[in-house]
Amino acid sequence: MPRSPIKWSSTKTVICLIAASVVFPIFLSSSAALNFLSQVCITMVLGLSFNLLLGQTGLLSFGHAVFSGLGAFAAIHTLNRFGPSYGIFTALGLPLVSGLAGLSFGILVALISSKRSGLTFSMLSMAIGELLFVGAPVFPEIFGGEAGISGDRGLGVTCVHQSLFIPDSRSWCLSFGPTIEVSYLILVWTLLSTGAMFFLTRSPLGLLAKAARDNPERLAFLSYDPRVVRFLMICLSSFFAGLAGGLSALHFEIATEEAFSPLRSAAILLFVYIGGVNFFWGPIFGAILAVMMSVYLSEITPAWQFYLGLLFICTVILMPEGLLAGIGRRCQHALASWEEARSTQNTKAYLTRFAIKMCAFTLSIVGLLCLIELSYRWRHPIETNNLDTLFRSFSESKFIIASTFGAISTACGIWLLIRLNKTKIRQC
Repeated sequence: MPRSPIKWSSTKTVICLIAASVVFPIFLSSSAALNFLSQVCITMVLGLSFNLLLGQTGLLSFGHAVFSGLGAFAAIHTLNRFGPSYGIFTALGLPLVSGLAGLSFGILVALISSKRSGLTFSMLSMAIGELLFVGAPVFPEIFGGEAGISGDRGLGVTCVHQSLFIPDSRSWCLSFGPTIEVSYLILVWTLLSTGAMFFLTRSPLGLLAKAARDNPERLAFLSYDPRVVRFLMICLSSFFAGLAGGLSALHFEIATEEAFSPLRSAAILLFVYIGGVNFFWGPIFGAILAVMMSVYLSEITPAWQFYLGLLFICTVILMPEGLLAGIGRRCQHALASWEEARSTQNTKAYLTRFAIKMCAFTLSIVGLLCLIELSYRWRHPIETNNLDTLFRSFSESKFIIASTFGAISTACGIWLLIRLNKTKIRQC
């Protein structure tokens, strides 16, 4: 019997993800938890659609937010136009409409930019994104100006009389106005989109996209046109990006010009790369990290964007394959070292070295956090006093002591890590 092209581990991961997604809203039905789940799902679809270009096809786009922005505006206009008449059926099909809007513009972009890859494609995508971002205020009837366009997803209510199946039962009504209803809608569309992109990466078109990324000349020699492959992948990526924009409009009930912002495109690139572009689950990990940092970490400290930049730099230098794959590689290396230590009966030295390394790493991280937070407190005292910062209880008299502690902790931690690495190199 031929082996299935999808490994059992991947299938098991998909099943666990679906089960966790269905159970999560039931046990954590608070508004904050449901908003977190919805934002993660939206960012996940957007990141996976971007990775169809970057990780699968090798096309670096600096204007990917344009497709999601057009999808969001198409969703809002459709909701305002047909929502009162068709009720929940409008909300059910809204992501599909927004996906088709993104696909329509994606076809135009693909016709222009699919001929070349590399830097040429990146510059063209940036130019198209900037053109739409700057030109959106010129058409306030379509894009709503600075205030944007808002809608109401709960305009129509549809009731199903359960008495047709169960006697003496009440009617079950659905409007997508409550947060849990729209969260389940976003969850269903996210699972469908994720499954479609998962199988797309393992389809013949996905394999051709990898070939077009790695060796387009050889692909052309095998009678496959790399431009056609890039054209199809751009169209599919724009469809899923538009679908994510529609889910965003359905969740927030508003679409603004900021959806076309280059900063949004840069944020997509940033978190997808941090999660990992060569691994399908990397953008999912990046989406969770993005929402956690932008929603929760921003409430704790005003320096969250600095931490984001620091995390990106460390990822590029230490784990260029992405955090998820990099952590997995480090864990495998640690397990291999542990097995080697067990085979040579040197477990005590290994555990001691590992404990010292973890202490040094923790010491350097704690010291660096102290320095960053104290620097922000000194530079922006009004802003940090209004937020629930990590060092809000520090008085001015303790500032020098805390700064000295942070500097010494960071220096000692880095010095210990360097010494441990030098000792390991000498032993090798």
